[in-house]
Amino acid sequence: MWMRIGIAAIGLAGATAVRHTHLIKSTPAAGDTVRVAPREIRLWFSERPEVPFTSVTLLNTDSVKLAVGKAAAAADSLEVAVPLPAELAPGNYAVLWRTASQDGHAARGRFEFSVVR
Repeated sequence: MWMRIGIAAIGLAGATAVRHTHLIKSTPAAGDTVRVAPREIRLWFSERPEVPFTSVTLLNTDSVKLAVGKAAAAADSLEVAVPLPAELAPGNYAVLWRTASQDGHAARGRFEFSVVR
């Protein structure tokens, strides 16, 4: 009997983990090479992110942290937008994002894109 309860608990824990927030798309997208430097980064999540706990860090080719604006809610409740105050020079960039879902679980990730002219 304890074995069945343990197995059920493991199955339940696995189902819960699947529901945590994760990034489903972005603009620019992971791996994109764009000819026009973006003026903002947009992130869409699998569930509504807690905007006050959402942040984005942008790193250039030399891993130098660049200034970005504060994450703000967008028209789509699953989306946040982060303004970029300066035009990005050609090069490779890494976006490090962090958010929390309504259940309080933190999620984070990273993706890269390139700007060419």
